[in-house]
Formats: sequence, C-alpha cells, structure tokens
Amino acid sequence: MTEPPLAWLPPVPLSAYGRQPVDTLPFPLAEPSARHFLRPRQALWQGLAALALADGDELLMPAYHHGSEVEAAAANGLVPSFYEGTDALEPDEAELETLVGPRTRGLYLIHNLGFPQDAARWRRWCDERGLLLIEDLALGWLATVGDRPAGSFGDLAVFGYYTMLGLPEGAAVLRPGGPAALGDPVALQAGWNEVAKKQVARLAMRLPLLSALRERMREEREYVPEEDFDLGDRESQPTAADFHLLPRLATAEVREERRANYQALLQRLSDLVPGPFTELTPGACPLVFPVDSDGRTELLARLAQNGIAALNIWSVPHPLLPEHDFPRAAERRARTIGLPVHQELRPRDLDRLVRVVRGSESVRRPVRLESAASLEGMRDNWNRLAERSGNVFASWEWSMTWYRHFGEGKPLLVTTCRDRDGRLAVILPLYLWSSRPLRIVRFLGHGPGDQLGPICASEDRSFASRCLRRTLSESPWNWDVFLGEELPGDEGWSSLLGATTLRRGKSPVVDLEGRSWETYLAAKSSNFRQQVRRRERRLAREHDLRYRLADDPARLSADLDTLFALHAERWPGEGSDFGGRREPFHREFATAALERGWLRLWFLELDGQPAAAWYGFRFAGVESYYQAGRGARWDDASVGFVLLAHSLREAAADGVREYRLLRGGESFKYRFADGDTELETLGLSRGVLGVTALSGISASGRSPLVRRALRPVLKASDLT
Repeated sequence: MTEPPLAWLPPVPLSAYGRQPVDTLPFPLAEPSARHFLRPRQALWQGLAALALADGDELLMPAYHHGSEVEAAAANGLVPSFYEGTDALEPDEAELETLVGPRTRGLYLIHNLGFPQDAARWRRWCDERGLLLIEDLALGWLATVGDRPAGSFGDLAVFGYYTMLGLPEGAAVLRPGGPAALGDPVALQAGWNEVAKKQVARLAMRLPLLSALRERMREEREYVPEEDFDLGDRESQPTAADFHLLPRLATAEVREERRANYQALLQRLSDLVPGPFTELTPGACPLVFPVDSDGRTELLARLAQNGIAALNIWSVPHPLLPEHDFPRAAERRARTIGLPVHQELRPRDLDRLVRVVRGSESVRRPVRLESAASLEGMRDNWNRLAERSGNVFASWEWSMTWYRHFGEGKPLLVTTCRDRDGRLAVILPLYLWSSRPLRIVRFLGHGPGDQLGPICASEDRSFASRCLRRTLSESPWNWDVFLGEELPGDEGWSSLLGATTLRRGKSPVVDLEGRSWETYLAAKSSNFRQQVRRRERRLAREHDLRYRLADDPARLSADLDTLFALHAERWPGEGSDFGGRREPFHREFATAALERGWLRLWFLELDGQPAAAWYGFRFAGVESYYQAGRGARWDDASVGFVLLAHSLREAAADGVREYRLLRGGESFKYRFADGDTELETLGLSRGVLGVTALSGISASGRSPLVRRALRPVLKASDLT
C-alpha cells in the first residue's frame, strides 16, 4: 500500500497549532453549566448522578446503542427499558406508551451519527408525561434541530467533540441550570505528550510498512465488549492541550465540509446507504458515511487492506439488552459500517473510498465536457439549471448582461457538463479575467453578483466539483490562479475542490417555507413585533401611506431614476458600488428581469411622493433583497425599515420559500433574518507563480512584490 491511511476519525492538522482561536465556540462549549470530561460515557455518568434519581428508576433507551450509555445508566442504579423504534431510528410513540410505567423517569434520545431527531417533539412528549429528556450527541455534535442546536432541548445532554475534531479526548455534559463547573485549563494536566505521540503515530503511519503492521496488530487483538463499555475514571477531564486545540479546530467549516463530503459520497454510493441516512437532512453534521453490506466483515477487511479504518458501528450491544427481542437493531449491527467523511479528506480521498468499496465496479460518473464559444443560444438550458439552483445571479440574463458591461471581450471558458445519459447537469460560467502578470480564471458575474459558482442542482454539486477540477486541468490557458468568489459557504466547496478558503462573509436569510407573515412575526421578539406594527401605523396616521410595485415597462426607466436618486440620498458621497459605472448594467438587467417576471422594485410613497425604494428579485421561489434607498428628509421616520418589512410580508403572502438579505452582515439585516448561509471565496493555484500568489493572498503578511503583483485582483475581489 503506497497511499496514506485514512481513518473515520480526522487527523489534527499541524497547521492547527498555530491558528487563531475562533471568536465563538459552538454550543455547548461556552455554556457556564457545561462540564468537561475525557469521554462522553464519563460525562453521562456524572450527569445522570446529578439528576439524583432513585435506584430502580427506569429510563427508556434505544435497543440500537453503543453500550457505554447503558453501562452509565446501570452504574447509576437505573434500569434500562429498551425500545426498538421505527425504521428511521426514531422512537415509536405507540411502543413507548406500552413501556411507560410508574417508575419511568425519562426518555433517552440518541441523535444517530449526527443526524438529528425531532427533539422539539420529544420535548413536548416528555413534558406531557412529566418525564426527563436526555439527549445523546456522543457521536452527533454540531447537529441542529431547526434554528437550535441539538442538545439544547433536554434536561440533560451529553456531547462528544473529540470524534468530530480528532482530539485525543474531549466530551461535555450540559444540565441547564446546573452549577458552573468548567475546570480551569491552566490547572489541568498538560497532556502535550499524548498529543505529540498521536501526531508522531499518524505521521509514521504514512509509511506503508508501519501502517500494515498496525493493521495486523488490530486484526489479531480480540474485541472485548466489557472493555469497550467500561466507564474508566469517572472524574477525568481533558488536558490543557485539548483546551488549547479545541478553539482552533472548532470552526464553522467542520460541519460544512463534512456535509459536502457526505453529499459527494451519497451521489456515488447511494444504493448502499441504509435508512434514515439516504438523505442529508438540513440539520445533520455526519460523523461517518453509513454503508450497508451483506459481507460487512469482508468489506471491513478490504478497507483495512487498503489503509482505510472504517467505523464498525455498534456491532455488539450491551449485555442487558435481550437481543433476540429487537431484530431490527440486530440486523443493523450485522450490516452497517461507517466510512470516513471528516473535514480533512481531500477529493482524491473520496475517489479512493468509492473505488475500494465498489471493488472492480466503475466508480466514476462519466463526465462529458463541451466548451461554449459564446453565451448566445444557451438561455433556455442555462436558466433551467439556474432555477434548480435557486440563484438569480446564476441566470443567463445576469451573466450575459454582466459580460457585455464588464467582460471587456476577455476569453470565455464557459463549459457544459453532461452525464453518461447525455443530460446537461452543470454549466461552468468561467472566463480568463487576467493574463498578466498572473493568469487568473474567475466566474462571470463577480463584483455585482452576490452568489456565484457552478450552475447546477444541489444534488449535482459533487459532480460539478469534478467537472470544475477537470475543466481547469484541461484548460487551454496555462492559468496560475483560479478564484471562486461568493460561493455558498454551507455547500463545502473548499472541501469538494481541495481549495484554500481566502475569505468568508455573511449572507443572512429568512426561512419562509410553510410560514405566513403572522407565524414569522410570532417567532420574533415582542419588541420587534411592536416596532414593525407601530412604525407602519405611525406613517399611515401622519401621511397618506401607499406601497407601489413597479410593473409597467413604460414607466420603468423613470422608476429606476427614482431608485438611484433615493439611493444616492441615503448614501451621499460614499461612492456606492450600486451607482456610477454599474448603473447602466443594473438598468439593463432590471429591464430584462421585468420582462421575465423576476423584478421586485417597491416604492413607499408618502402623500404621493416616493420616500423609500426597495430593489430586488424573485426567482425560483426565492426573494432577494439587493439594494435600497430613501429620501434624506425621512431619516427619522423608519421608512426603510417599514418598506423592508412590507416586502417580506408580501413575499410570505405569495408563498416564497426563502427571503435572502444577501451579502453583508449589517445589523439591520439580522433584525429580520433567522439564519445565515454565509459565503466563501476560495482559490486554487498551479505553478510556482500561482502557488506564490495564492500564498500571498491567504497569508497575513504579503511581501511588497507579491502585493504589487496582486493589487488588481485584491482590489477587485475585496481580498485586502
């Protein structure tokens, strides 16, 4: 074996030791009542002990489990009452009702492998029966349920963060309202020897001989369930070394890159995935990629022979479980393993996983690339894909208009990608932006465009990444740097492309799926609700208040004059990018958008005169707020706030599924938003000049020579 080993646990990259810590730690690490231990089992034992339940009290626990959680319950004198659950690994309410007795004290809910349960539902179920809810995220940290982190619903929750980050150890237990008990890391055992040993071992295992020897030793070591379930030292805490690394590893990219890798494997191994893992749900942060196999033992051996350490998921239950009474759990134990899906995987690692799992079968989805010399004649196919992406900035009209105004006739590298059935799956809207001193390839639409990238449906994202990598490798230009700007940060493009993230930015959103304006308001603070209603009533009381949507082509030019005038009044002398040389572009695109039914240009009029303007688009069920303006005399009247609220109310009434406030983290956006997709700019390089340039962009300090060479792209991309 010549390839480096892969394991389901991520390695700690050497670069992590010198990183700056994240500003905000993920839940529950910053919670005052979170207590930290070496392993989740010790955290759980401590948490259960703090609940002060009586010996013989019963806890509803799933039959499909690791075993250590059952051991922690039994060691506290509790009696597990096992439930089978549904095929989706959810508790079955009817089954639970048959198990609830006079000594039942709580429901134990496992968020399996990072796929969240409906914790809000089970919170209500427990409250109705006077039961405790205990959430288990030992293998599911960073999962979310709606807009809340999983683990925030229970009376007790246990988290294992070492499995997601690759630390030697690290777990937490959270008891809301419990005492603040986080140990002082300075006073903890240093632990650097253990970290160093693990790093040396991981580096050594890149040598084929040592890696093979380690696998042989693992095969010869007998599995002992009692050792696997043992609670160990119940007072043990993570070391100072763990606390040093934790804020340097727990970045937002962990969840996104795991999701991207999972989606990439799902597109190529979906026929092997058991339920409920066949769909990557919005709140999931997958620990591994589950695979079902009749020959589980043989598959594990084949993976090991190829240097891949998969997770043998919960193959042996706790001895307290009457295994024959729970056939579905037994079948999962006999068939399911977990492949690596962590954030340190590279695109070639994913290819290798598929190759080994499939054996001699073909593993690659065929790619047929075709270059487009012109954008003319592509509109219908282009827009069909743009609608699947839900992104107006991916539309043919946006790209075509942008290229006419800003492309300067530079060479196009627009590429269409078809699968084996000839289906057009991806369009790559690329062009050669600069030929000297650096040859730089970029997406069409940068600058005015608030979200860019390959044009495809979400399920074709992995295929699109392979198309993009191949397109760049076969490019007729000897490019130095590829810049991918404003890609959705939650889609894991840096992982799919093996690229360097250069910048991350905010992009707030409002989820309107299945929600009315009133249900949206009900979820906001009482102060926000009062302001929305009071400010509009005040304007209506003091003026003749009217809202007007621009829908008359004959009047559009005058309406755009008003929009740009109000925008200039709102931001006088600030050199807004919306006007100036970009104004002709926006006028042309607004005309095309009105013809296509995408334009949303609202005016708030007081006493017959325009006081505020809202400019955006409605495309494929998504409303996008792009720009606004207001008259200077109305600065204290909240006309912009009122008009924004009106546009959101109208979007909800029309059944829009998402309202995007687009690029920028301004505070007013977050008053309305209930989420943030974020955007990332990333780079790829090749050749000495490209590598040097990209390093200069990403490094905190750039040499004068590199900075001078990069000045145009740094300024144009706002990467300074």
